[in-house]
Amino acid sequence: MRSADAHAARGQLTRCVDRIAILGAPVDFRELCERALPPGTRYVVFDLDRTLHFGRNMGELLGWEICAHQSYGPAYVAELQASRTGGRVYLERSRPLAALGYMARAADHWGLPGLFYLLWGKIAARHAALWRRSFRRFGPEPVRAIQSIPQHALMHRIAALPLATVRELAACVWNRYRADQTVERADIAWLRQRYPGVKIIISSASPQPTLEVGAEELGVDGIVYSSLEEHEGRLSAPCDLRRLARPDAAPHRISPPSRARINAGRAKLHELHTRYPELRDPAVVSVGISDTGYGEDHCWTDAFTQLVDVNSATPFPPIVGAGARVRSIVSAGLLTRRERDARAAGNADYLDPRRKPAASRTDRELGRDELATLLAPVHDTVERLTRELGRRELAVAADRAVHAREAERAEQAIEDAVHAFNASAGAARAQAMRTLKQHLDRRVAATRRLARMDRPVSAVTYELSRELERARRALDVDAR
Repeated sequence: MRSADAHAARGQLTRCVDRIAILGAPVDFRELCERALPPGTRYVVFDLDRTLHFGRNMGELLGWEICAHQSYGPAYVAELQASRTGGRVYLERSRPLAALGYMARAADHWGLPGLFYLLWGKIAARHAALWRRSFRRFGPEPVRAIQSIPQHALMHRIAALPLATVRELAACVWNRYRADQTVERADIAWLRQRYPGVKIIISSASPQPTLEVGAEELGVDGIVYSSLEEHEGRLSAPCDLRRLARPDAAPHRISPPSRARINAGRAKLHELHTRYPELRDPAVVSVGISDTGYGEDHCWTDAFTQLVDVNSATPFPPIVGAGARVRSIVSAGLLTRRERDARAAGNADYLDPRRKPAASRTDRELGRDELATLLAPVHDTVERLTRELGRRELAVAADRAVHAREAERAEQAIEDAVHAFNASAGAARAQAMRTLKQHLDRRVAATRRLARMDRPVSAVTYELSRELERARRALDVDAR
């Protein structure tokens, strides 16, 4: 009997994984595959940001690239790209007025979303009191809610340009950060030879142009990305108008909510299962590879038989739901092109200065029995909290459903208002925009009521997140 089935039979809601391997020193991608991918692997699914490039969020960098393109003009790609180095901000000293405009545009576009994400995404993750407050404010899945703010800001920037131009800028970003790349096109070809018939997919919350460039660069079989309605060679703007730099400036076209999707959290799994239903088959061996930087991909334990976290600040937890599909986890640092090239040139121990010293430790591997003994105190607490979570979810279910229906009604009203906006002009268009904003306010209010209703649930999910962090610390899996 598989361990998951055995735990379910005993009435347990959680279990330890069957095996966890911690690779002390960073390895190249092919060695990682040899050590982490079992024979018969049928699917390999990559996250993109900070997974395929060490320490780089390619979607965010695209947003800054759009800002530079708009500030320095159409000649930006042709004339200035060659002189650019790494980093988000680019000040062209030979064009001081354009550089001032660039800074003003960057502040306009990214100021408030950036500060919001800095506070609730980065600072809160390192301070327990603020992290607890994020659960209270945003609900049981605060990471998804917090990340949606800069994601929508980026979508507005993309909607301002033709899609072909945005793809060109996404390719520029990819080229600029090749030295940080962890997986190459040749590695994907090698993976296909080693595992005949394997399907290789990238699934990310990054936008369509970034994933399309990634697919072309690596030669993968499929991509899943955050999407908006495409119309006449452009992506329509998201309907979340709070992300507009100037709230009175109407987009050229707005994407109906039914045509918009942020590919994050469990939405990733839903879309993967829709496109690749074979992933649901318990007999299919599937591997998920992610940096899961803020724990946003921890739900992958329910979808893949093997998990690999790379260069991750928050590795996959060794305690999972009793019915989770995952059997084993590998936690590793993944070498970049720059690191591999330096080692090939004779600097055998070279590591990127951004890596932490923990990357030099020796390998560790623990099986099910060792994990059960080591994690017993934490596991008992996780089991208790999981049961309490179920009780609290049941207690608020009826009242929550009332507020959820109000949110659904507001969503349908937004859908209708967006269609009216897109079909109108002049005074009618202005009226449609006012109506849309009213319904957006209704949705915000309904979402806040849901978060308040969920506070008993969120309090437990916060405690669970802390206990799973304790479990990871017990294994001494530090950020790579």
